[in-house]
Amino acid sequence: MKRRAFLRGSTQAMLGSTLFYGTPHFLFNSSLGSPIVSIYDRQATALNTAPGTVPNNDRVIVDMIRQFGVDRIRVSNMMDTAVMRLTGKPAVGKAWESLFPADKLNEHTKVSIKINLSYGEHAEENNWTSTTCPFGPKVALSDAIVHGLTQMLDGNFPIENITIFDTIYSAGSRREYPLVQGYRPVQGDQNDFYIDRPQGTYGLHWVNPRNKGEVPEGAPEFTAAPEYPEEYKAHQRVKRPVYENDFMINVAIAKDHREAGVTGVMKNNYGCTDNPVGTHGSTWRRLDSPYPGTRLCVPVFYKSLNEITPCILNIMDALVGVYHGGPLAGKVFHTNTITVSKDPVAIDTYLLDLVNEHRKKNGYAPILTKDGKNEDGHLNASFLRISTERHEIGNASQNNIDRIDLSTQSVQYDLPVLDRTQSRLSDVVNRNGALRLQLITDKSGRKHSIESWVEDMEQNVVKKIRTKDTHSNQMELKWKPHLSRKKREAHPRFVWHTEIDGIRHSRMINI
Repeated sequence: MKRRAFLRGSTQAMLGSTLFYGTPHFLFNSSLGSPIVSIYDRQATALNTAPGTVPNNDRVIVDMIRQFGVDRIRVSNMMDTAVMRLTGKPAVGKAWESLFPADKLNEHTKVSIKINLSYGEHAEENNWTSTTCPFGPKVALSDAIVHGLTQMLDGNFPIENITIFDTIYSAGSRREYPLVQGYRPVQGDQNDFYIDRPQGTYGLHWVNPRNKGEVPEGAPEFTAAPEYPEEYKAHQRVKRPVYENDFMINVAIAKDHREAGVTGVMKNNYGCTDNPVGTHGSTWRRLDSPYPGTRLCVPVFYKSLNEITPCILNIMDALVGVYHGGPLAGKVFHTNTITVSKDPVAIDTYLLDLVNEHRKKNGYAPILTKDGKNEDGHLNASFLRISTERHEIGNASQNNIDRIDLSTQSVQYDLPVLDRTQSRLSDVVNRNGALRLQLITDKSGRKHSIESWVEDMEQNVVKKIRTKDTHSNQMELKWKPHLSRKKREAHPRFVWHTEIDGIRHSRMINI
């Protein structure tokens, strides 16, 4: 029986047993006490903030984001270095391969990447429908992960086997968030699914929580608070982009959290099921509370989902984070750091220390791991203590951190020569009255076939870019949009697609 068919038929029974409280899953055995690798590059991102005036729902004055920029090459090099240092492998593809269980990786293996688009509020200091959120997911980091995975199997791992996903409403202002963060547009189909899987690139799946088809009958299930009375157990059903894939990569943003203390890789899993709200609430101290509470449920979420679709790597995006007022918005810190570990407790404890470092600098009390609240009235991150005491899914020790500074390294891609062409694209820049795009390939000397075109948000082709086949490993493409003044004033968006030897790259353009 195929793995997916088995999961649909047996996961509910499996997860209803004592599995969560018995012997840890094989991946926990290999991840327990995993080293932490923290990569710093002071030039990776640029951030300009100012004191805000608008309080969030927790009455915290939110910082105003004036400008934020990402150096795509530096972020890519940070991610590559992190996975190589963690695994001890000298090549990016081999490093990623070593994260999979033995004999579980082949050209049919499917991998999902869980990002986190949970930020922003209705009354907001910043307009996230037009301003890039520095504590939101970065397409540059997502692309770096994808490029690393496609170097597996000597460059033969299919990019189409990779899916980036999160839950996001298809209506309201939040539907704009992925576009502003740089992800290509995804159109809803006749069944109200927001899935884009073109040939030659990775898939995008924005889970529509209003669509019952995202958690169909037979989807895997688990109970978040099995020790609570029946009406408070917070039963969960798992969403399609989790159980339809074989392995998962967890990419979290470094932030504090009003209910969990901090929100890291374990809390990020709340976006993988249909009923995360069933665990939220501050009345978790009472056994008969209508909310089981994040302190109890966060480790169960991580452990349960790992039994369904194992997580091979946890990634903490701490390029920019929130130390007070999170998770949706608040006071930001800028550390230009990407940190990885296979151990979820270790990396979330690293996050707690990082948040507390910036809380201390700014006069706030530290968030602790004991029950209750800290001196400021902020809920503590007790789920971290419970994760080790009750679930044995990780080690909170911070004695095995490898810190690397890439700030002085040159800004260039080091693309290996593999069976398939390795290619990268710059971000679009406006220079001398034209939009320009730099193409880079490996130095194999192979002849490269290049196609390039620009689409509007309805996927209509508005410009076919002139290209030619080349043996060169560098090329520049340009487009000079001819738009009326009225259209320019509307600040239209376009997406620039470029295919190099059948692999598609997409860049968002905001006029």
